Amino acid sequence: MQEQDFPALYRSANELSQNSQKHFLSALRIHLVLLVVAAALSIVNIPHWSVAALQLGVLLGALGCSVFLFSKRPDRHWYAGRAVAESIKTITWRYVCRAEPFQGDEAAAKTFFQQKLRAIVAQNREVAQTLTSFLDAPQLTDGMRQLRALPLTQRKANYATGRVIDQLGWYAKKAAFNRKTSNAFFWLLIATNTAAAMFAILRMRYVEVTVWPTDVLVAAAASLLSWMQAKRYSELASSYALTAHEIGLIREQSLEPATEEEFSHFVGDAENAFSREHTQWVARKDA
Repeated sequence: MQEQDFPALYRSANELSQNSQKHFLSALRIHLVLLVVAAALSIVNIPHWSVAALQLGVLLGALGCSVFLFSKRPDRHWYAGRAVAESIKTITWRYVCRAEPFQGDEAAAKTFFQQKLRAIVAQNREVAQTLTSFLDAPQLTDGMRQLRALPLTQRKANYATGRVIDQLGWYAKKAAFNRKTSNAFFWLLIATNTAAAMFAILRMRYVEVTVWPTDVLVAAAASLLSWMQAKRYSELASSYALTAHEIGLIREQSLEPATEEEFSHFVGDAENAFSREHTQWVARKDA
């Protein structure tokens, strides 16, 4: 399924989550960089008011980022929007596959799907109030109807490629990326702390030297650690790798169901596995 084939609520929640993630990470990144720049300016040995004014401007910029992060809380919209989007994606795939609880009669399935959407909105009223895009787009799209109308063999193939294999590729790629990035940031943090310690030792030996980059390196190390804690590279690498293994097992079973009932149970089990990871992701972010 393409992006435009999903309900308008999904597209709006997905857009909110992506934009909020960008705003949160950009503000956090700028804030941490400005703190390091402010520390660097504190050791500039130029007796001119402009240096102090520049440092003040940098600190005010960092303060502005802090106020934005605290008042707007883009991280909450990121997590909440993602939770809503993934909930809608799950019931959409169940619907187009004729899986539980959307088997049987078309009119009843359509009505129940709309009830599920209303329930998701009711459970997430705070974030639903911010979903202002795609308001005139349909919740039950032509693409969904076309996929639902396909025979069992084609629905099985579409679900295997469009959902199971797609999710497997995403989790495998993200697991590898987070593991590699976690290692890179770990060694960068070790190098920065080591350099700070070495300059502290040299400062004891050469007491006549008045300018040392120790404070800048300490600020850089603190910023690196804050970024690593915000991104949780190591934790996500382990979690995504475990989920990729679980989806790999699901993929092996994707073509086994031979009847509508068996396929319905298979889709239900697969979507429960996907939903479990999304729930754990939100819980980790809120922790």
